[in-house]
Amino acid sequence: MSILGKLPARMKYSLFLLLGLSIATTVISQQHKPTIYDPRDLFPANPIIPPGNAYRSATGEPGESYWQNRASYTINASLDDKQNTITGSETITFTNNSPHALPYLWLQLDQNAFRPHSRGLDAKLFLDSNDIKRSNIPAYGYIINGVEIINSATNPSKKTLATYKVEDTRMQVFLPQPLAKGKSVSFQVKYNYRIPENFYNADFNVNRTDILPTKDGPIYSIAQWYPRMCVLDDVEGWNTLPYLGNGEFYLEYGDFNVNLTLPSAYIVVASGELLNPQEVMTPLQLKRWNQAKHSEQKVFIRTPDEVTNNSSRPQKSTCTWKFSLRNARDFAWGASKSFVMEGININLPAGKKAMGISVYPVASKQPQSWDRSSEYIKFSIEYFSDKWYPYPYPCAVNVASNLDGMEYPGIVFCSAKDTGNNYFKVVKHELGHTWFPMIVGSNERKYAWMDEGFNVFIDYIADGQFNKGEFKGYTADELPYDQYFTDSLTPIITRPDALKGSFMVFTTQYLKTAYVLRLLREQVVGEERFDYALKKYIRDWAYKHPTPWDFFRSINNTTGEDLTWFWKAMFIENYKLDQAVTRLSYIDNTPSKGANIYLANLEKAAMPMTVEVTTTSGIKQVYKLPVEIWENDHEYILKTNTTESIQSIIIDPNKVFPDVNRDNNNFSYKSLK
Repeated sequence: MSILGKLPARMKYSLFLLLGLSIATTVISQQHKPTIYDPRDLFPANPIIPPGNAYRSATGEPGESYWQNRASYTINASLDDKQNTITGSETITFTNNSPHALPYLWLQLDQNAFRPHSRGLDAKLFLDSNDIKRSNIPAYGYIINGVEIINSATNPSKKTLATYKVEDTRMQVFLPQPLAKGKSVSFQVKYNYRIPENFYNADFNVNRTDILPTKDGPIYSIAQWYPRMCVLDDVEGWNTLPYLGNGEFYLEYGDFNVNLTLPSAYIVVASGELLNPQEVMTPLQLKRWNQAKHSEQKVFIRTPDEVTNNSSRPQKSTCTWKFSLRNARDFAWGASKSFVMEGININLPAGKKAMGISVYPVASKQPQSWDRSSEYIKFSIEYFSDKWYPYPYPCAVNVASNLDGMEYPGIVFCSAKDTGNNYFKVVKHELGHTWFPMIVGSNERKYAWMDEGFNVFIDYIADGQFNKGEFKGYTADELPYDQYFTDSLTPIITRPDALKGSFMVFTTQYLKTAYVLRLLREQVVGEERFDYALKKYIRDWAYKHPTPWDFFRSINNTTGEDLTWFWKAMFIENYKLDQAVTRLSYIDNTPSKGANIYLANLEKAAMPMTVEVTTTSGIKQVYKLPVEIWENDHEYILKTNTTESIQSIIIDPNKVFPDVNRDNNNFSYKSLK
């Protein structure tokens, strides 16, 4: 029996009608390449996102059994500005909230990445690491002077020397007794290290802790400066990937009490609230400090003219700066004799306040540069707080440095040389990292796009809001969309350390991620639905550890859309989009009866489609087609209600979708004569 004989009568009638129409219809066509599209790849019956569980729900929210550990730090450290060394003693209190007893703990020792023959250097996985003169590397890296258990659940009063093992940028601390669920242990680590200086070329410095010489004294940018707890989670257990340079950080939340002792000539700024300004400032500076906390305009706490005046610092040998920070994942600081210092009030939702602080050398005080730092801090923190989630820290500090831009809770490091639009962009971007990954604590070591790309995305939304649109539309880093879909690029979900060079990291993890999120927001689900969904994702995962799958599930559920096709094509794979007009036929060979327009999806990605049809008299009709037209075939027939001959057909007339071949998007009568 033929397949036609198996069809129901109704389907036979439809088939004969279709065949009859095609026989009786004039067909105009244009050549196109064979399709490689497979609808089952983007619209599978079985989900490609891992199913939810008790820890991470199918709705994209933390599950009822979600857990994460906590690590709090008390740190006493000093700077030797002659030897450029940090000497510190830290007490870590780690609370085990996992379901398992832990016989050991893992810590990160990022400074060890700068030792000769570290994994990062020998693998040449640092950004632009081929430019490093590896034969001349000094003795950088941590010197661990002892690890001591000072308070354990089994013996809270006895101090015990701990056994530990250092392997590259990780340290394993073996506990005298396994740490049970719900119990805490406190242990002390004594350490010192020499600060790496100018470790990389000036074009792309990823040291993230360094020294900038200035005529009035060096500027110290101090980060990754203390041994930090690795994250133990329900997804991969202990996250102990070595620090190789491209991948950044994945850290636990906790409280910080930090005391920093330096020569009194230095001004120090840090992640947390300064607890003792009266001890480390002159009476005049203290008066200005308190004034700045309530001022809507910047207040100089130390003016440019005072930088070289010895009376602008307390007359004693050293000062100990005491800082406190609550519920944060990291802590960083900066110090210099050369700092101009200014402050400004920041207004937050629900009547709360924070303080904006800028420190920079006199040479950086330029009209379109650091002279506008307070203005940019105030705008960025207030705008992002109102738009997405309230800023959580007592201060927002911007430090001029030789780092091109680096972020930590409550403090950022920006280039001392940046000016103009680029300076605004960098300050806003680094402060924007407060939301990703400081509030939403994703794993930067594996998923750089979940902080960098998300941050660039919210940057672009903020651009047009500053100072009546002063920087509206300024997206100097944005590439033509077709460059995000070249064969040489890897998918967005690629470990940053597996990406070669700064261009690949910047293109995929920053720019492409921001581009496709904007595409999703503006063309697929709409701004209102997307913004509500992103805000809910931030609220749900504030101070927690989401994975990519949690994000995908969260957006799916909150928008009410199954966006598997989008996540697969844009994030999990590097699929291209190529939509084409292939044929035009008039029904019954009569233009007044309308036309069938044959549309094809030729590459592996799919998107909704907008088709603009113009008749010979100039009448335009616009058809908006959902992505579901591609659920079961690579070809779709659009039936028009036109009543005259068609002059032209254009797919995506506003060019909002990333079609890699626009030559087949246009179908005009003239071109077919």
